Amino acid sequence: MILALILIGASFYVAPLRAFFAQQNRYQSAAGALQVARADNAAFDQQMRLLSTKTYVAQAARADSMLVPPDTQVFVVKGLPGADAAPAVTSGSVPAAGSISLLDRVKDLWRTLLR
Repeated sequence: MILALILIGASFYVAPLRAFFAQQNRYQSAAGALQVARADNAAFDQQMRLLSTKTYVAQAARADSMLVPPDTQVFVVKGLPGADAAPAVTSGSVPAAGSISLLDRVKDLWRTLLR
């Protein structure tokens, strides 16, 4: 009988405990979102402060839009490797014109593996 009363009394605490834990989870996720929003806000404030300076605006215009001040001569050098360009590979042999034969492919494979 006492065990039944204890179980009935404990059942009254299950729903409030479940709600309490759900509320804690919502609080933790909201606190994390608030922290991320504050960090983003600080980054935007920093960017806003930088955008109010003439030197940063000029630097961003040169880098992003390739704009230059008036009366400035601009040179464009083509053929330089960029950040996404693969470096040129040079080898001792001259590439053959046309398709490569199967024997040449096997030789190249062995040469590559033995290096």
